[in-house]
Amino acid sequence: MDVIVANTPPEQSASLWDYSLSFIADMASVVEHYHHCYKVVISLDNDFECLIDGQALFGLRGFIVNQTIPHSCYAPNANVLVNFIETGSFWGWQLRALLGDKTYLTIDSVLAPEQYLQVFPANYAELSNEKLVPHVNAFLNSLLPLTHQMSEFALDSRIQATLRYIDQNLHMHLELEDIANQLCLSPDRARHLFVQQMGIPFSQYILWKRIRNTMAVAITEESKLADACLRFGFTDQPHFNRTFKRIFGLPPVGIIRHCRVLL
Repeated sequence: MDVIVANTPPEQSASLWDYSLSFIADMASVVEHYHHCYKVVISLDNDFECLIDGQALFGLRGFIVNQTIPHSCYAPNANVLVNFIETGSFWGWQLRALLGDKTYLTIDSVLAPEQYLQVFPANYAELSNEKLVPHVNAFLNSLLPLTHQMSEFALDSRIQATLRYIDQNLHMHLELEDIANQLCLSPDRARHLFVQQMGIPFSQYILWKRIRNTMAVAITEESKLADACLRFGFTDQPHFNRTFKRIFGLPPVGIIRHCRVLL
């Protein structure tokens, strides 16, 4: 098996957007949802409430929730930093090790108050995204102190090739069988290898990439959301809206218009 080992965490050389959908939301109320990525939430000011897998939590400053765990949040008086982190990224590997089989962790069970009470400078609202992103990375660094050594962060070269192919063909209809043929593997073996390496089913990874690319185009290119949806394989905007809200608990327009997306 060929592997490619990263010499430095990808996040140190890539943008935050390359491994996370991150945004700042104020006074957010998020309906129950679940997703195939890891979620790290931290309040920038006041406490908030959350319902995670049926358990009510009050007076929260932040939490980390595992994949596929249903949860909702109520933060009427708080500004919160929300990070949906890709499972196959360096930080995803660390979160997998940190969480194990736990459904969630509260931030104060992982960090001391002085480590999470001042994620951003007091004047963060006045700062550009370029100046804010290093603070997000610093927060994640403190939260995830290399629970996986870099020598363990290795991807099979066949998966690396698959990820490149996916990135280049998100506008097309992608089937696992097509990928398996390119890798000279059976569909079952390709499916197993992908989940083993990326921590997420093939179909859910495709969906994750299509959603993020749609959002990026709608925000950075100021393209109509309806046009961006079609560009990345969604039937229409209502289809995208339903899918997005099921995964993120908010409508996409709500994030685009009312949240600060850290691109």
